[in-house]
Amino acid sequence: MGNLNKFNFSIKIGFYILDALIIIFGLLFFICNQYQYFYHTKLARLPYFSELLDAHYKAILLLLIAWFVIADYVKLYSIKRVNFLREILRKIVLQTFFFSLIIFTISGIKKEELLANQLIVYFVTILFVYLIFTRLLVFFMSRYNFQRGNDVKNVIVLGENSNTPRFKSIIENRKHYGYRIIKTNNIIDNDSLETVLLSNKVKEIFISQLGLPISLQEQSIVNFCEDHHIKVSYIPYSLNTELISLDVVYIDTLPIFRFKKFPLEKAENKLIKSLFDVIISCFVLIFIMSWLFPIIAILIRLDSKGPIFFKQKRRGINGVEFDCYKFRTMRNDGTNSIKATVVNDNRITKIGKFLRKASLDELPQFFNVLNGDMSLVGPRPHMISQDIHYSEIIRKYNLRNYVKPGITGLAQVKGYRGAIDCDKDMKDRIRTDIFYVRNWSLLLDLQIIYQTVVLIFKGDENAI
Repeated sequence: MGNLNKFNFSIKIGFYILDALIIIFGLLFFICNQYQYFYHTKLARLPYFSELLDAHYKAILLLLIAWFVIADYVKLYSIKRVNFLREILRKIVLQTFFFSLIIFTISGIKKEELLANQLIVYFVTILFVYLIFTRLLVFFMSRYNFQRGNDVKNVIVLGENSNTPRFKSIIENRKHYGYRIIKTNNIIDNDSLETVLLSNKVKEIFISQLGLPISLQEQSIVNFCEDHHIKVSYIPYSLNTELISLDVVYIDTLPIFRFKKFPLEKAENKLIKSLFDVIISCFVLIFIMSWLFPIIAILIRLDSKGPIFFKQKRRGINGVEFDCYKFRTMRNDGTNSIKATVVNDNRITKIGKFLRKASLDELPQFFNVLNGDMSLVGPRPHMISQDIHYSEIIRKYNLRNYVKPGITGLAQVKGYRGAIDCDKDMKDRIRTDIFYVRNWSLLLDLQIIYQTVVLIFKGDENAI
């Protein structure tokens, strides 16, 4: 076992022990505090510590097991050489979220209450801060260690394709990934290669893939590496996501390639996103829309004749049509449902111009979210006529329909908003929407919401 593997193993064991101690003693601490409070109000005497353990040890043990089951599911203890900060934060958020659900549930169904809700919130908050501190400490220590040239992995790059120069540039410029390229070469004779691999203690080789199937020489190299516990990776000749996004599944012993599921095709991710949508939408409707809605409604009616709301059919998840609501921002001349908005559109009212600039016209779509037609974040729903037109000329356009449309989206915060002057404008939006569909995470949603709020206060120059 190499030095880095030993270090990673030690860190992992350390986290197992430290996490368990934090949970056990953290729970006992808050339970003791709770009893101390009751002592001044309801109890004749403080219970002995042994009595506390006897009353709650089963619940504490169950919570400890739940912690490690969740950790295994979210890969909390998985330590990779190339770690991304967003991935670490995603694991921490999921771990804390699922564990808080479990602890609230156990405390609620237990005959003798484990912890008051307020104390559970305190405990979970402390756990979250603890996870952030310890995981980020190891993350930055590892990066610093690699940048100083310690515990780096010796690798060889064999062959050349269109993506090889980019790969070598990444490895050479990002020392914190912990790789050192000791040789780059075209496929050489096996005897010479075997000598280089063993004498330099190479841990991984990257073969520049030129096509399928692999050559006999490449297969011979793979066999040698497997025999000597050297990892083999391929640099793809194509960055086509259809080739990259494949899983290997087995039917009996026959390997079958299958396209990977999108994140929001998984039931647990759907549940997380739906809960997040409902909680935030209720907050907005109660604390913002309750007073802002009457003001906007009065201004719309004073500015021009017509209804307060504008309703239009849009396509949602799986292409199912729904009524999408907005505050009316145009004069009611009968063309609003069939003609797309353009720059300096003379149909837009004075108050409508302000509502569009501040993105306040989208607020009624929180009702669409609560109705299950939309989400807070997702690809923006287009006019059905646009869906029909662009799905015929833009490849993968309909991948947008794998998720619910959103009030805001990644394309909008990246600047792809406003009038569509040419097909390229729409292609840029769709490319960004597809990236969102393939790479969804709760952290990405939070990032998009934050950037949307910033744009609202700064003003979006692309808004029309």
